[in-house]
Amino acid sequence: MAIALELNHVWKKFHRGEFHDSLRDAIPALLKGLAGFGPRQDELSKKDFWALSDIDFKVEEGERLGIIGHNGAGKSTLLKVLSQIIAPNRGFMKVNGRLRALIEVGAGFHGDLTGRENIYLNGAILGMSRQEIDRNFDSIVDFSGVEAFLDTPVKRYSSGMAARLGFAVAAHLDPDILIVDEVLSVGDTQFQKKCLGKMKDVANTGRTVLFVSHNMAAVRQLCSRAILLKKGELIDDGTPDDVIGRYLNSMSTQADLDLEERTDRLGSGETRITNVLLGTSPKMLGKACYASYGDPLYVRMCFKTQKPLAHAVAAIGFRKEEEHILLINTEIRGETLRNLRERETIDFMIPSLPFAPGKYSLEAEVSSVKGKFYDAISQVANLEVDTSGEYFDLSHGWHSKVLTPFSWTRMDP
Repeated sequence: MAIALELNHVWKKFHRGEFHDSLRDAIPALLKGLAGFGPRQDELSKKDFWALSDIDFKVEEGERLGIIGHNGAGKSTLLKVLSQIIAPNRGFMKVNGRLRALIEVGAGFHGDLTGRENIYLNGAILGMSRQEIDRNFDSIVDFSGVEAFLDTPVKRYSSGMAARLGFAVAAHLDPDILIVDEVLSVGDTQFQKKCLGKMKDVANTGRTVLFVSHNMAAVRQLCSRAILLKKGELIDDGTPDDVIGRYLNSMSTQADLDLEERTDRLGSGETRITNVLLGTSPKMLGKACYASYGDPLYVRMCFKTQKPLAHAVAAIGFRKEEEHILLINTEIRGETLRNLRERETIDFMIPSLPFAPGKYSLEAEVSSVKGKFYDAISQVANLEVDTSGEYFDLSHGWHSKVLTPFSWTRMDP
């Protein structure tokens, strides 16, 4: 089988803390480099770090490759290298065929232009010709479901409508190689299914697809192969079932590590999450918990602040096989966390656990009220829900993630 895409020992570094947003800042840095006082392109300074380290793989024509890993693993950087948005510091990439990247749906939309006008604008940005857009116009509109608002400025659209239109345009690209980044998170559940169906259609035409996602079920459905990134390194390569299985098993041990020492986190660093514990009683908290549907669940989150903060939002998320199931935070009920102290402890309580049997992982976040991450870290604790409780017979291929109380009655004819 011919090779569609090849990465040959690719390395990419970034620099912490230095950003040249003006010519005045950039010129001294450039002169410094030319004079030989700075590190070479393929070397590290004290503030540099490798976002990608020796990435080496090939993708055959028609192959459907899933790319998975924690936040901060290097997936976004790899996508930018694959999409030729950024160049590697070492190594090289070979592409055979026309490559298109579906990374940010709706990127390039102009709020003052109508949906109709933005279809042509966005299509042109993505590399489609006027003739291609004309040919696919009706299909794009039908797929997006925004026909009634086609002549309305996009700034009047809801975020979901804009996302649907953006994906509809991008989904009608006709490349040899398509790179897809988490597009299945746009819109409502029905539209997400529509997106997945479209991706399957693309894959079934024999085109090469690279798919980055936290949705393990989608990777299993769509991909014929998967690779796993960790801290910028490619650490696993194989069938989706095998790679995902090893990934999920490794995640269960991640929660046992000291949160303060972990480096696989996102955020500005203005706060630092130090501990997350859970249990079915406030007197029985630990890093792992076994519970049944309907049990109360207590989650304790501890964090410290690096400087005084007037407001913040603390949040706990639940995932199953890397799919988001539930998010609770201090703002949902209309109450704001104010005047943060140097050390804070927040206790969350779910009075009746709604989860179906299975294994769940927790993630923790502290952010500003505007959504800026101060600290975010996944795999902080584990929850296992057993098959006891009110729902005692779930042996027949149960696929629901949540359960709700209900009753049924057989009526007389």
